Amino acid sequence: MTHPRSRTNAFTLVEVIATIGILIVLSALVITVVAKLPGSADRAKSTANLRNLYLALDTYTQEQLKWPQQPDFGITQQLQYEDWWIRTMAPYGMTELTWQCPGILRLGKIQENRNSPRVHYSPTMFDADPRTPYRWSTQPWAIQIANVFGRGALIVFPDGSVRDMDDVLAEAQKDKPSQ
Repeated sequence: MTHPRSRTNAFTLVEVIATIGILIVLSALVITVVAKLPGSADRAKSTANLRNLYLALDTYTQEQLKWPQQPDFGITQQLQYEDWWIRTMAPYGMTELTWQCPGILRLGKIQENRNSPRVHYSPTMFDADPRTPYRWSTQPWAIQIANVFGRGALIVFPDGSVRDMDDVLAEAQKDKPSQ
């Protein structure tokens, strides 16, 4: 009579190594995804900010029958420039916070002090004619002041679309006739 071999409930070395390997691969994937989440959220918020700026500029132009005409503050008057834009667009839903790109703030591209820009989106200066901003579909209405998402600055166009500078340049290059 032979005795059946008793099996213990222990893992073999191969099973332990395979389990550790799977856990390492899964944790690497999770870390990669989690690391991208703040950037994706910042990009979504920045895109929303630019769309809000588009709506504010469009509403201003429709109500005032002109594009906002910024006073000439000169090159050294950054704070007056920012304050003017914040005040002018405030009745149209643009708060100071909406003028700030969360990606720029989070990445520390611009130090948060009184000498740093508070306005992270720069509107295009058009003449006062209310038709001018709508005349060219590829003329940006506003552009982000820094490339923080890796595909060039974000740009808002007259149709309200927001695109990366890299995509805009690639499209322009594709449409350019060959020589």
